[in-house]
Amino acid sequence: MNFSTEAHLSSEVNYSEKHRYSRIRDLVVEWYEKNCLQDENESFAFDLSKKEDRLKVIMLGVFYNCIFQETKALRLFKEMEKAGYLNYQELTNFENNLKHVMRNLERQTVKSWRILKIQNIIDSAKALEELFSEKDDVTDIIEREGVESFIKYLYKELRGTKAKLMWICRECKNHFQIPEAYCYVPDSHVNKFLYNIGFLENLKVFSLEECLQISKNMSLLLGNKYFDLPYMRYHQKKCRSCEKGRKVECQIECESTNQKTKQSS
Repeated sequence: MNFSTEAHLSSEVNYSEKHRYSRIRDLVVEWYEKNCLQDENESFAFDLSKKEDRLKVIMLGVFYNCIFQETKALRLFKEMEKAGYLNYQELTNFENNLKHVMRNLERQTVKSWRILKIQNIIDSAKALEELFSEKDDVTDIIEREGVESFIKYLYKELRGTKAKLMWICRECKNHFQIPEAYCYVPDSHVNKFLYNIGFLENLKVFSLEECLQISKNMSLLLGNKYFDLPYMRYHQKKCRSCEKGRKVECQIECESTNQKTKQSS
């Protein structure tokens, strides 16, 4: 069973497929715990009872979405936070503040901090200026209309942000009691891993509805306490090398590799 674009129920997956995905999950999670967990940089001390921190979670999701290097995104976010620029009173001057911090980082690191999708970040900050104020808080939608309405509303308002909306849900999960089905981030690394193991039948630019379905399917068949992180790290550290033809020690039977072997023979 391949999960491509349609909604599938777990009952449609046979026992053999369930067992195979469970085995892959266990192998990858065990590898992740041994090799990546202690160095994981996804550890934040947000107090989501505070509106300002709820804004920060969404803003960090935008940074991760628009800046392809996660360490660079996190560094820029932390510098903005340290300077006091990530509160709703400062959103009016967000563009100037962002560029000021980027110039400072360039002087400190003697490296370019140019961001290809900087306009998406600026436009999203302008949208958040309307969504967060003394009276307004976009996260109210979760309790009023449900998490899926919240995701769809943010997708409409935040320019270019899609897969990382599930990251925002993951960070808000405990505070808002968000179901795990909305907390698996189908970013490019995760999707390539899913394609490699035959979970997705193709790779393309997925719609928001398809991203939501992938997250739900991952929760059903690849669910674990670290969510999508083990699969993302596995692709970054192992699958990418294999895709480039380098030898990699791997216990996972990869369907996409099997298909390529059959085609070439």
